[in-house]
Amino acid sequence: MMSRNTTVVSLLGLCCLLTAATASAQPRWGRERQPQTGACFYEDANFRGRYFCVREGERIPSLPAGLGDKVSSLRLLGSAEITVFRDANMRGRSGRFVSDVRDLKREGWGDQISSVEVDAPRDYSGFGGDNRGRARGNRDRGGWRDRLPVWGRGEGAPREGACFYEDKDFRGQYFCAPRGATYTALPRGFNDRISSIRVFGGADVRVFQNQNFSGRSTEIRSDAPNLRGDWRDNVSSIRVF
Repeated sequence: MMSRNTTVVSLLGLCCLLTAATASAQPRWGRERQPQTGACFYEDANFRGRYFCVREGERIPSLPAGLGDKVSSLRLLGSAEITVFRDANMRGRSGRFVSDVRDLKREGWGDQISSVEVDAPRDYSGFGGDNRGRARGNRDRGGWRDRLPVWGRGEGAPREGACFYEDKDFRGQYFCAPRGATYTALPRGFNDRISSIRVFGGADVRVFQNQNFSGRSTEIRSDAPNLRGDWRDNVSSIRVF
């Protein structure tokens, strides 16, 4: 029969092991082995410099000192997606990504991430107009870049995302995309034909005048009933985050 002292010692040992495991689970800058499914966060743009990784299903309520607000690019592995937060404990402004981001500064997230959550892909079926469900891309994380938008009127708006309208005041044909969707180049029939944008669930939209997220860009954080001036009918690539 195990003595009381032996039981106490065993419990203390178990607590020490759990504490050590928790400490080792804390991310830190390095060049660790990357998980099969999850996300890696880089100190510099274009996936350069030191990095740390988080497995799918894990959440970091507060990035440790030396990591918080110092992430410049991120790479997704396997089927994982990620939600990033400006403040600790999953609070403040948030953004969701389903594909690699070479420069978070261009997305309005440069050195501004304080907590993260990496999880399995959401069901995006029905968004984008073709009702084929969600299509993930190849090794370079095409994701929603591989899906072509379809003008329509019957699809439901995403809880978090945006809808893009052919006419001002949210009229005419439109297509929708969830948070995390990207279009490197709008196909013929869509390029330079967006006149108004409706935003849902706190998502942000960044539109670019040229393909591949180049040229002038602007961020849209609320409904834009009329893209006047340089932006009306002058959008060639899109990010929703």
